[in-house]
Amino acid sequence: MIKKLLKKIKKIRLLPKQHKIILASLAVLTLMTVYFGVANGQNAAYETQISFDKNEMNPLVLKDKKVEIVAGLSNEDKVKLDNRDPEAIKILMQSLSPEYGVDWKLVYAIGYHESANFNSYLAESKNNFFGRKAVGGGYAQWSSAEEGIRNEFEYLKRRYFDIGLNTPAKINPVYAEDPKWHIKVETVMNKL
Repeated sequence: MIKKLLKKIKKIRLLPKQHKIILASLAVLTLMTVYFGVANGQNAAYETQISFDKNEMNPLVLKDKKVEIVAGLSNEDKVKLDNRDPEAIKILMQSLSPEYGVDWKLVYAIGYHESANFNSYLAESKNNFFGRKAVGGGYAQWSSAEEGIRNEFEYLKRRYFDIGLNTPAKINPVYAEDPKWHIKVETVMNKL
């Protein structure tokens, strides 16, 4: 945040002395915030990465801090996903698509069609958005929405895409009994 402020300040056409005043004020405010936060017992473990060096041209010195970005869902997104929120489902599918080489729109459209917009009894009780049958009979079940969706990507890749069945029309004869299933799935895909 501070780096963004510094960039904006530098873009403003001010005299060098005005820049120094603004930067010094920003540094003082930052240090006061940190000091009073620590003095009041807040953020006691916080170590500032900001220092003030009046001998430098830019007196406010920010130490580089490495930030690790971990791919995946936030806890908030997982709650939305487990509540079958279509937007959270869409975001997960978009992130999984490159990993499996399966079009997320196809997976989303199948789920939308087979589970009445992710709200069917199977979706709610078994995290089965795709009407998939279990090997031993009945319907397949997964422990979480994410697990069910990941399994569908893997299933479509292995069972269909790997042998060239990569469109709803090609998948239709094997996946669904309804000969017009592919039209319904394509209609949903075209709306995404």
